[in-house]
Amino acid sequence: MVIDVDACISCGACVAVCPHNALELDENGKARIIWDKCESDFECVKVCPVNCIWPTSQAPAEAKAKSKWYRFSGTLSGDLEKEYREWLTKYGIKH
Repeated sequence: MVIDVDACISCGACVAVCPHNALELDENGKARIIWDKCESDFECVKVCPVNCIWPTSQAPAEAKAKSKWYRFSGTLSGDLEKEYREWLTKYGIKH
């Protein structure tokens, strides 16, 4: 998933419907994905009233280039770190 943090209106709908608790509102009230918890079930995409959340493969490059739209629940290591690096490369995410 990718979130355009500038378009987010801080409604919290995505946080409320995520069955994996993989979304939160950041310190500015903007939606943020907890990357290692996200199972990409797309419930958040369906409920966003301003359409600022996309599956990673469909997200505009401008949204992927923004910072602070995702974080991790803890330190990544081993296979999870490798998966994260592959995700960055596969979807052209530069952070």
